[in-house]
Amino acid sequence: MNKARRRGLALCVAAAVALAIAGTPAITANATRDRTISLFNIHTKETLTVQYMKAGKHVPEAMEKVNWILRDWRRDEPTRMDPDLIDLLWEIHNELGSAEPIHIISGYRSRGTNEMLRKTVGGQASQSRHILGQAADVHFPDVPIKKLRYSALIRERGGVGYYPTSAIPFVHIDTDRVRAWPRLPRTELALLFPNGRTQHLPDDGEPITREDVRRARVANADLAAQMAEFHQLRAQPKPPIQVASLTPSLPRLLSPPKLVERPPSPQGTRPSDTERARLAELAAEPPRLVAGPAPVSRRPSPDGVVRSGEMRVAAADPKTGAKALERLLADTQLSRDRTFAAAPAYDDDHPEELSYRPFPIASLLTATASADDVALARLSHPDLSKTLDMLDALPPMRARMASQTAQAMWAQQFKGETVSLSNLIDAEASSIPSWLGNRKVPTQPR
Repeated sequence: MNKARRRGLALCVAAAVALAIAGTPAITANATRDRTISLFNIHTKETLTVQYMKAGKHVPEAMEKVNWILRDWRRDEPTRMDPDLIDLLWEIHNELGSAEPIHIISGYRSRGTNEMLRKTVGGQASQSRHILGQAADVHFPDVPIKKLRYSALIRERGGVGYYPTSAIPFVHIDTDRVRAWPRLPRTELALLFPNGRTQHLPDDGEPITREDVRRARVANADLAAQMAEFHQLRAQPKPPIQVASLTPSLPRLLSPPKLVERPPSPQGTRPSDTERARLAELAAEPPRLVAGPAPVSRRPSPDGVVRSGEMRVAAADPKTGAKALERLLADTQLSRDRTFAAAPAYDDDHPEELSYRPFPIASLLTATASADDVALARLSHPDLSKTLDMLDALPPMRARMASQTAQAMWAQQFKGETVSLSNLIDAEASSIPSWLGNRKVPTQPR
């Protein structure tokens, strides 16, 4: 009887474990399937589409090609990239349903390049994940950068850096310890992890709880709707994706062209001489007025007459205006919990690229990659007819933004400790020799 009871308990425990595994959302994709990744290096303009995993194992020849496209493009020096990093990039790319290749902003950085940048720019970390081949800065052209960040954060398999205000917005992904910079606000992090459990910490440094999730859903309906849309996107089954190639393909004819047979046009009857003469008479007659001209009389409206010293009352409903003002203030004055975290002002791991510096270009970015975006719809195309008119006129000379200007803007920042003026005065007074004393000197006018 005891053996039968033990066997029944063992079967119940096995069934419960199976149900728990089946009910847990899969963060990591199935490792037994074949994987094909597509990469595009923005510096070398190289594109690679290769099957790097077959039957759950990495293909060595394909991984060498991946290592080459992620090489240090300044020295053409490759390294062995972390296979877990490639798997992580593939999972994020497949989950978000991107049809474009993964744009590589930065992959491997050699120690020689790091030392060169340390001497010229300064601030490079000696043990950067880029030097160890465990980090990549990526960008998906057809996916909002915010969703790319969420997809990397929710996996909790390394570091995630967020740079939405760069010239090319990107996300830093590495396979080191779990961390994020900048940290998310408590409300945003609670909605990203609705179960209230995560290794990430919010910006205040305290772990989130289920109570934070409940409060975030009540206080931030718009942000909760965005997070719900993201979680729904992750839960939907992904159809097979065909990654677009950057090389144009030539069109092929299905059949040779044929001449179009057109029926002969019917010939109409020509006008007679009498009709021609009548048309000539009508054309020669001068135009005549149907009625004589008369001035237009408009009676002024008594309500529109402005009398001096008279107070005019607006006809609009004051309640409607008050509601509109409240909506305007609610949209402009966002609370701290509703705003998203901005990019860090400076990062030791990415100081070498001028395009990484956070200049004020966020207003030029759009949430979608469509040309029908609201921000792009307000723009107008240039008038091409004015091009010929400008050939005879001298164009005005204007200064153009260059790399030197960007470097000067980046250099305009205070560094080091603050200097007290009183300390300078004391230091100057202490430098005067002690044997020189103050004495009065008689003077007289000339």
